[in-house]
Amino acid sequence: MISDAHLQGLDDPNQHLLVELLDRLNCPRVFLLGDLFHFWWGFPDVVYGDFVPVLAALHRLRRRGTEIAYVPGNHDFELGPFFERLDVQVASRLDLEVGGRRFVLLHGDEADTSVAYRLTRQTLRGGAFSRLMRRLGPARAQKLGHRLAGGSRDHGAAEPSERLIQAQIQLAERELRSADVVVMGHSHAPGVHHLEGGTYVNLGDFVRHHTWLAVTETGLELRQG
Repeated sequence: MISDAHLQGLDDPNQHLLVELLDRLNCPRVFLLGDLFHFWWGFPDVVYGDFVPVLAALHRLRRRGTEIAYVPGNHDFELGPFFERLDVQVASRLDLEVGGRRFVLLHGDEADTSVAYRLTRQTLRGGAFSRLMRRLGPARAQKLGHRLAGGSRDHGAAEPSERLIQAQIQLAERELRSADVVVMGHSHAPGVHHLEGGTYVNLGDFVRHHTWLAVTETGLELRQG
């Protein structure tokens, strides 16, 4: 399970590191929990050249027989039809069973209930913004999206918000009433938390920490690199 790579382009060294990771994975399923790209807006019949290496790596992964599921984040919530053609499952959340344990997979921004974030989220996912992006077309839409998203390298270097970390723990506690494991990203705060109802894992990020979660026969391993 991987999240928050915030890939920016061909010169982003994290894209090459992520491609290397995807190419060496040998597992039945891979889960991407959002913000793989610093900004992505899916247009029909458009493949962004800046992201060809990682998209090709995902294609190779599918050809090896690995199933891929993608939970969009707050930077790539409009994936569009391209990922359908890659045969990638896209869902706002995933509830599944792995090794006899019930998992809930989220991006994690759902935990942020602040007025400012809720208003921003509602605006960007609304019809007016969608119509604006379609009018702009792929190149100008991506440029606007990057401006709105800010600098991913600054985002990756900043210390995670303690308020958000605690809000995610509270969300995990609620989800653990009907699950054994909750996995999120978004806050860039990697860690495995053993809570009263089960286990909450934050994936961290692939900007600074380069962390990802392996689900093995022996348990959950938050790995790096």
